[in-house]
Amino acid sequence: MGGRFQGWAPPARVWGPWIEIAALFGGPEKYKVDFDTTSEAPSSFDAQIKYWSDNNLVNDIAVGPGSHTFVAGVCLCVSKIRFRSHTLDQVIKISVKP
Repeated sequence: MGGRFQGWAPPARVWGPWIEIAALFGGPEKYKVDFDTTSEAPSSFDAQIKYWSDNNLVNDIAVGPGSHTFVAGVCLCVSKIRFRSHTLDQVIKISVKP
């Protein structure tokens, strides 16, 4: 799975909803996730990526706009992402490439 998605980063450092960005049956699989704001008043934001690696649930946090690369482990699992803005709310475009 890969593709393009849209997310939302609420204001006041509150986390937005989780968005499923990858589903894996087997693995391991390397993914690159790019995320950027499309809002008219751009702000920096945090991205939290949740995925399984080996038998561990991993939570990475990256500052956006930017990108993050991770390797999902051998599993039947999904990877998710969510966002929070550092100031004003932001609409985030997401691109995922295996």
